[in-house]
Amino acid sequence: MYRLVFMIFFGLLLLTGKVEAQRRNSTPRKTLITPKKKAPTPPPAAPAAAKTDSAKQAAAIATPAVDTTAADTTMPSAISASGDTLTEAANEAKLPVEKADTMHAYKITIEDISYLAVCPGTNITIPFKTDGPFDEDNTFIAHIIDATGKSVPISLPVKKSPVKAVIPSYKVGGEVYRIQIISSIPVIKSQEVPLRLLQAPAARIDLIDGTQTVRIMPGQEAHLRVNLTGAAPWSFRLSDSTTVLQTLSNPHYITVKPTDVKAYRITGVSNACGSGTTSGEAIVNVNNNPEPKLELKEADKIAKLCAGVPFQVPFNATGKYKEGNKFIVQIAERTGAFKNISTPDSTGYITTQIPDSYKPGEYRIRVTSTAPYLVSQTANVSIVSPTVATLQKDSLRLGENESGQLTVKFTGGGPWFVLLSDGTYENNIQESPHKIKVKPFYDTNYQISSAGGLCGVGKFSGSAKVTVKAPPASITLEKLPQNMVCAGSTIDIPYKTEGRYNPNNKFTVQMTDKSGRFVTLPTTVTPTAMQVKIAAAAPGDTSKIQKIRIVSSSPAVSSAIEELEVIAPDKAIAEVSGRGTISAGRSTRIQLRFKNGLPPWSFTLSDGTAINGTFLNPYLISVSPASTTEYTISSLKSGCGTGTGRGSAVVTVEN
Repeated sequence: MYRLVFMIFFGLLLLTGKVEAQRRNSTPRKTLITPKKKAPTPPPAAPAAAKTDSAKQAAAIATPAVDTTAADTTMPSAISASGDTLTEAANEAKLPVEKADTMHAYKITIEDISYLAVCPGTNITIPFKTDGPFDEDNTFIAHIIDATGKSVPISLPVKKSPVKAVIPSYKVGGEVYRIQIISSIPVIKSQEVPLRLLQAPAARIDLIDGTQTVRIMPGQEAHLRVNLTGAAPWSFRLSDSTTVLQTLSNPHYITVKPTDVKAYRITGVSNACGSGTTSGEAIVNVNNNPEPKLELKEADKIAKLCAGVPFQVPFNATGKYKEGNKFIVQIAERTGAFKNISTPDSTGYITTQIPDSYKPGEYRIRVTSTAPYLVSQTANVSIVSPTVATLQKDSLRLGENESGQLTVKFTGGGPWFVLLSDGTYENNIQESPHKIKVKPFYDTNYQISSAGGLCGVGKFSGSAKVTVKAPPASITLEKLPQNMVCAGSTIDIPYKTEGRYNPNNKFTVQMTDKSGRFVTLPTTVTPTAMQVKIAAAAPGDTSKIQKIRIVSSSPAVSSAIEELEVIAPDKAIAEVSGRGTISAGRSTRIQLRFKNGLPPWSFTLSDGTAINGTFLNPYLISVSPASTTEYTISSLKSGCGTGTGRGSAVVTVEN
C-alpha cells in the first residue's frame, strides 16, 4: 500500500517537472485586461469509488495540468479571449489614436461689455462664451484686476454664462480696471477686458471770485459758484431749496438776489453713482440802509476811445437812490467843463459814444446821478484817431529764396494790423514804423489790402516793388521726332526749360508763314511736350521748308529755331514705268517713283498687287504676268493722305 502511494507521488513529481520545462520553452503567454467574469463552475465530481479506484481518480485529476485552467486570465498573444476583448499589443496600438481623438483646446471669451458704465458697489452682468469640453463639475468665477495686477474674485461660481458680479465698494471711481473670467476644471483664463468705474459726486460752493462772503445792496444780485467732481451729469440742491437737475456745466453758476443776509450751502448732490459729499458755504450780506455811492470801475478798459464808436461805461452804483434817479456819463477836456455825452439811464448799464466833434486828445470822463446828485471819480481817457497805414516806397532786390523787409508806417490808435497784397498778415503791432518780412518767389509789386487798429479798419495806401534775382530763363527745343509733316496735322514738339518763369507766363509755338514772319500756332502745353497743329501750306505749294520755335511770354524767351518740311496733303504722286518682253513663266521688274507726299507710301497695282508702307523711292517690284499686261497705279496713299498715280508699264509675254 505504501509502495503504491510512493509510486503515485513520484510519478506526479516527474510529470510536474516535464510540464514546467515545456512551459519555459514555449511562447510566453500574456495577461489580458478583461471584464470581470464569474469564475466557471467546475463540473460536479463523481462519487468516490472504492480505494482500489483511487489511482484512476488521481490520474484523472493530474491530467488537466497540461491544459489551461484559467482561460479568463491567460492566452497566447495572437488570440483574443472574446470578440470585443483586445490583446495587450492591440490595446497599446490603439491607445495613441484614442489620445489624439481626445485632445481639446479650451477657451473662454468675454463678450462685448464696452457699453457698461458702473459705479463701485454696483452689480454687473458679464456674458461670455466657451470652447472645449469643460468638466461637468467645472465652474466660472469673475475676477477684477487693478493697475498693480492684483486680482480678486467678485462673483459666486456659476456653471454657464452669464456671470453676475458685484464691483467692490472700496474700488476707486474714475480709474480703469480689468475684468477676467476663470474656470476651475481645467483652470482656464479669459482675456482681460477694461472697465472704467464711474466716480461718486462731490460738490463745493463759494462765490464767483472764490471768496466766502460778499456784501450787496438791496436789489442787487450775487453770483455763486458750485464746483463739481465725479461723473457727469450732476443734480444738487441748495439750502434755499434751489434745485438743479442733470447739469453738465462745471463749475455751475447760480445768481441769487436775497433781501437779507443769507448763507448758502449744498444740502445734497448726486449722479449715476448715487449721493456724494458736499462742502463750502457762501454768505451774502445785504445792507438794508446803505449810503448811496457812485464809482467808476475798470477804468483801464476805456483808457482809449474812438470817436463815433460805441462803448460801455463800467461803473458801480450802491446804496439807496431816490425814485426817478438817472445816471449820466460826462466828458471834459483836461481844463474844461464837463458835458453830457449819454442819455439819462436808470439801469446802471450805460452805452454811449464820443461825438465826432471831439478831436483826438486827452480828456476826463465821469458818471453822475440825479437823485441824489452824486459824482464818481474821474478817469483819464484818450480819444484816438482812426488808423492810417502807409506802405513805404521801397525797391528791394533779393536773391533766389532770400527774404527782405518792407516798412509800414501807422498813425491813429493802436495796436494795429496789416494785410499785404500777397497774403502776408501781421497783427498786434505796437510800434510805428513797423518792418514786415516778405519772401517773394517772383518779382512782386506789394500793396496794402487792409489795415486798421483800435478804431477798426482805417485808411491805407502805398506800394513797394521787390525784384527777385533768379537764374536766367531758357527754352530748349529738343530734336523733333520727324523733320517732315503734313499740313493740318498735329505733332508733339519736345522741350525743356530752365530758370524761373512768372505765374502769368504762357508758352506758345511759332512757325514762319509764306512771308517768313513768325506766327503763333494753337498750342497745348504738357510738362514734356507741346502739341501744335501745323498750318496749311500756301496755295500751290506741295512742299516747303518752314522755321519753328518755342517762345515764352514772361519773361520773353525764345528757343533755338529748327526747320521743318511741311508737305501739302493729298499731293503724293506715284509714277510707274517700264517696258519689257519675257517668256511665259518668267518674271521681270517694273519701277515706281514717288513724288511729294510724306512716306511711307502704300499702293495697289492694276493687277491687284498691293504694297503697304514702303520708304523706298524709287521702288522696284517683280511681276510675272501670264499674258501681255499693262500695269498702272489703281490707288495711292501716303502720310499726307490719298495721292494719284501716273504712267504705265507694259510687259509682253511671248508664247
